[in-house]
Amino acid sequence: MSLLDLVVPFKKVVITQASEDKPEVSFDVYGLTTEDFVRLVDSHGKILGAIFLQNAKEDLKDTDNSKGIMLQFPGFGAACIALGCKEPDAAAHVQNLPLMTQVELLAAVFSLTFPDGLKKSLIKLGPTIVQLLKK
Repeated sequence: MSLLDLVVPFKKVVITQASEDKPEVSFDVYGLTTEDFVRLVDSHGKILGAIFLQNAKEDLKDTDNSKGIMLQFPGFGAACIALGCKEPDAAAHVQNLPLMTQVELLAAVFSLTFPDGLKKSLIKLGPTIVQLLKK
């Protein structure tokens, strides 16, 4: 057995567009990596800290916060989507996509990044996130 035997999980997300040229587009969406989190801390540390504190303290029954994050922190959500789609420089373009398209893509990124749910995962990641935010 080797580390190379580990599979990097992804989801194929199909987006239906209101366009005659390309009515349907599919993306391979991945979970966020350690490198992605470091990038997010560098560019959106305060927002990441707020999301972490909110979710770590609240007893959330619904762990899919994609819509709330997109509405409160559109730049952060767009950065997460761009990183999860392996196109980090596309975040500005993502912000111009329709809300529900962004929510669908962000939900896929979050489900792959936090397979046990956002709250449970953030509790496990707490010490690491705190250290990253102190930088």
